[in-house]
Amino acid sequence: MEPYFFLSYARRRGPRVLVKRFYDDLCAELRQELRRLHKGNTVPFDRPFFDVQSIQVGQDWNAALGEALGRCRTMLALYTPDYFRSDFCGREWKAFEDRQRRHRTVTGVDAKALIPVLWEPVQNIPSGAAHIQYDNFDFGENYARWGLRRILVADPGGEEYRRIVNLIAHQVLIAAEHFRILPVSGLDLTAPEAAGPFPSAGERAEPGSHALLLVAARTSAEAHNGATDPGCHGDSPTDWNPYHADSPDPLAVRASRLLEERGFAVRTEIVSDAMGASLDEARGQGQVAVLLVEALAAADEPFGRALRDYDRSNHPGSAAIVPCAPEEAGDGPRSKAYWEAVRSALPFNWAKGVGDPLPLLQSGVGPDQFDGALHAVVVKVQNHLVSFLGTLRTSLLEMSQSLPPSLPVLSSAAPPPDRPRLAPPPTPARPVFEPIPIEEQEQDR
Repeated sequence: MEPYFFLSYARRRGPRVLVKRFYDDLCAELRQELRRLHKGNTVPFDRPFFDVQSIQVGQDWNAALGEALGRCRTMLALYTPDYFRSDFCGREWKAFEDRQRRHRTVTGVDAKALIPVLWEPVQNIPSGAAHIQYDNFDFGENYARWGLRRILVADPGGEEYRRIVNLIAHQVLIAAEHFRILPVSGLDLTAPEAAGPFPSAGERAEPGSHALLLVAARTSAEAHNGATDPGCHGDSPTDWNPYHADSPDPLAVRASRLLEERGFAVRTEIVSDAMGASLDEARGQGQVAVLLVEALAAADEPFGRALRDYDRSNHPGSAAIVPCAPEEAGDGPRSKAYWEAVRSALPFNWAKGVGDPLPLLQSGVGPDQFDGALHAVVVKVQNHLVSFLGTLRTSLLEMSQSLPPSLPVLSSAAPPPDRPRLAPPPTPARPVFEPIPIEEQEQDR
């Protein structure tokens, strides 16, 4: 079996219904083009590979992916910002490009079977993929500016969308029918040597890096008074999934997987009165921390108390994300309650974020924005943490250099009889260090 194409895409960005629609439309277009090519005769058509349809329940997904990538005739790469942040997309890219390179070495022919599709606008293409031309004049200005996803959303059956799908089908057809790049077997995408050209080294965590996720969310019983849970909450705060209509994974699981793909070792805790100590410990060990906060849980104790303490104190290397469910994104009563809850729970952080293009309090984050928001704030808090720890080390070094040399050891002999013995000075009370209010701090979180 040789799938006509392998669809490579970032699997966590919002609902897959649009990716599925494009896949189905492209398959239908390819069938029509093949019938035209073969003058109406029925021709074999190995169904293109789309993971959610092509991998059966209980099947070894790594083996299935390796088999498909080793035998598919072409690969379509759906370009999005998340695609180039995904370790696994990078592995799929490398596996297929290695096949192309081997085919070129053996036959002397460049098959051009790795076909990019600009699904969403991408500002910076990683160097490992920059040699592949992805901008196509024939696809039009809207495609270059907005990407195919937005064209599909704007007019699913429209002429512009259908024309671009037809052009992509022609690209696939030429590469699949005329070149047939050499297959390989035994691909293991999880092997260390299978790592691809992205994400870039700058977006990967340093070896041994750790991240702390802190979840403040209600349980099903707390949110619905024991009624049947509609899917957003579970038995534990870590089961909370504000995007349950788009993804089955709890938000903490989704965030943990994203961070692990970037090289972090992740631990997850539930917000409690001990959160300040956990954040201090994480900062001291050079760990980034991200709070995942349900807006309507912020007033419940102990979440409210812990969040108020967090808001008043300085915690470099930390950020907070307050996801927004679809029904909270509009102008209705749930939207008003959402924004009032965010401002009430974290007023200082809210005020600090005004005018900041990338505030460390990310609110109003919908399912399509979460992955990008998490990536962006983690990069920012990493930089802040490095700067904070560097400044702290410099201050300690300067302090140690400014101390006077050690005094000579005094004799323990008794004083002469004509000189009265002095009473020892009183021991000063140990100073108590209180958290510094955030408005008095100069350290930019």
